[in-house]
Amino acid sequence: MDETFKLTMHLHTAFVGIVLILAVINYFLINNSLDYDTLRKRVRTILPIYYLFLATVIFTGFILLGIAKFDMYQSVIFMVIVWFVLLLTTIKRYKKFKSLKRDDKRRIRRFIRFTKRKYLIDITFILIAIALVYAIK
Repeated sequence: MDETFKLTMHLHTAFVGIVLILAVINYFLINNSLDYDTLRKRVRTILPIYYLFLATVIFTGFILLGIAKFDMYQSVIFMVIVWFVLLLTTIKRYKKFKSLKRDDKRRIRRFIRFTKRKYLIDITFILIAIALVYAIK
């Protein structure tokens, strides 16, 4: 059981790191000079990858929680809250993306501004969660 916990912990940590890297990459890939077609391709390419790794993070987190006999610590609760914030803001971002029109430059700029803020919040929350978990150990 101890080996399963260690392996799952390493996988969980690696997937959190991948989500952090994806958030940083997405932040730098979204810039104000994007036209609609390029923006659409980037969002439709990156979003499924981001969802995939968010899903693996929660899946490995649930495995770790099960191995730990569902003991809920403050760090676990905070990680779950962070995961939900990431998921909900990603869903909100996708809804905003679906409502964009090719000709509406103002809404495209607002979407890009919202997306940059969203990824900054994602990066900040992930780094706080990592710092909190390692500070408690």
